[in-house]
Amino acid sequence: MKKSLNEILQRAWTEPRHFFFWLALLSVCGLIGTLVTGGTVLSQPNVPLAFAALGFALGFLVSLPCFVLAWIPPVRRGLAWLLRYRFFVALCLATLVALLYAVENWRGRRAWLEFKRSEEALGERFDLSAYVPPPVPEQENFFASPLWSDLRSAQPPPSGTGDEDPSSKRTLFDIYGPEGREAPRYGGWQEATPVDLAAWQAFYRGSNNLFAAANGTSTNYFLVAASPQSPAKDVLLALSRFEQNRQLLIETARRPHGRFWVNYDAGIAALLPHLARMRGCATYLSLHATAALKAGDRPTALEDIRALVRITEYLRHEPFLISHLVRAAMVQIALQPVWEGLNDRCWTEADLASLEGELVRLDFLADYHFAMRGERALSLWTIDYARKVGWQKIFSEGVPGAESGEPAPWEKSLGAAVFQLVPSGWFDQNKYAIGQLYRSCLLVAVDPKSRLVRPEIVSQFRSLMERRLSRRNPYNIFASLLLPGMAGVAQKNAQIQSYIDQARVACALERYRLANGRYPETLAALAPRFIDPLPHDLIDGQPLRYHLATEHQFVLYSVGWNRTDEGGKIEFNKSGRADPTKGDWVWRYPSR
Repeated sequence: MKKSLNEILQRAWTEPRHFFFWLALLSVCGLIGTLVTGGTVLSQPNVPLAFAALGFALGFLVSLPCFVLAWIPPVRRGLAWLLRYRFFVALCLATLVALLYAVENWRGRRAWLEFKRSEEALGERFDLSAYVPPPVPEQENFFASPLWSDLRSAQPPPSGTGDEDPSSKRTLFDIYGPEGREAPRYGGWQEATPVDLAAWQAFYRGSNNLFAAANGTSTNYFLVAASPQSPAKDVLLALSRFEQNRQLLIETARRPHGRFWVNYDAGIAALLPHLARMRGCATYLSLHATAALKAGDRPTALEDIRALVRITEYLRHEPFLISHLVRAAMVQIALQPVWEGLNDRCWTEADLASLEGELVRLDFLADYHFAMRGERALSLWTIDYARKVGWQKIFSEGVPGAESGEPAPWEKSLGAAVFQLVPSGWFDQNKYAIGQLYRSCLLVAVDPKSRLVRPEIVSQFRSLMERRLSRRNPYNIFASLLLPGMAGVAQKNAQIQSYIDQARVACALERYRLANGRYPETLAALAPRFIDPLPHDLIDGQPLRYHLATEHQFVLYSVGWNRTDEGGKIEFNKSGRADPTKGDWVWRYPSR
């Protein structure tokens, strides 16, 4: 009996078929045991147990094909030789793995540090803290007012989930009401379409303005007159629901600084509930200004526009790309009443000089570089965060403050174990890849000194990203995840800055008309009296295209993103909006 047991153990140790059969069986039993323990017994993640599960899984994956192949005599002899020198083979494999880790860690660290040192010598900064705006005195802070105080504590801790975003719990301004789905379109000056105040009047006086009151009856959300007035007056009456907030907003918009209480230590998990409210402020002030213009109240309209342009500047120093894009959207909304007043020839010489003075301070080309550098620092922060907390935090739980389902303890344990097996050099290689893409494409696509934007460099970046996505490897996985959406940012900045420049030129043209009774033959006649310097086309560096359609009508435009002069032609997308990637970027008015 003892001899038979020894023979079985000897064959299990030296004969390949027996050895890999028992190894597969033990691996399956061990894997089941660890998964059951981790899923039912443990209430907290256990990384050592996860490593054991990975070891058992690897043992099964190796032993099963080896057991099958061991039935082939030539393969069995090779496997028997390996078993005879198993410890030496294991030592060689361990040495190769250790060497692989050492080389990958050294290569990645060396590539990233050399790149970082060379860029820092040129003045670049890669830490998110370098882009955090400094604190400002409360009495000088736009956000230190009752309009924003409820958002002050809406931030997650640096490494945990935060409170629910409360931005929707309070309404500062709302032009749509509870049933805003039926609201009319809000203008479209890019397509030379004015705001239809009659449609807004009908919306506010219609059934969409009714909602259920506490006593079971229906009441109006917006104020309405007993009988219809002019469209402008009815719209102003409806918007007066928020007049107290409007007055407070205009008062605080005179403050020199604006710093929202962002928890920058939370990185990409930092909550930004003020952005939705800021955009709501923009739509309200813009519609209010347009209605005031139509009602003949220029001072109120000018007050609204000036406040709107100024509050956009409070987002300027936030190192988040989303803040930069929301700011651009707010400026685009602000240009609607400017265009309306020019179209109706409501503005006086003093009004136009004041508007030009507000618009000239907006420089989205310079701000693009700050926003992109802040986004780069945020991407690098994300990689360092992933290296620190593990795969299960980033891809199972998400980042702090993000909504996601809670994974089981064994899932957390397994994710942490897998992530700890990743060579640290791969993280550095991802940082290096992101740094290179920003340096070679994203930052050089916009040149604020020469006031030029280069669509060809953006096209080059798109091609690079397509190749990386098609050939994804451990060195560029974070770039593939974080950077594809960056291709359109330069185009958005070029377009909004081009429209700002065109609005300034349009104000100068109107001032010229007021002084001379007609528009000039060329834009050169505007400088230096009415505008100085005269902006050029940001795409090709040539003067903005301008021609008179009639004695009292002109077309002003840039060649647009396709770099083709199409004579001021606007291309429309399926939704009826001007397509920013096709046709020209045009400032014009409807035919009179």
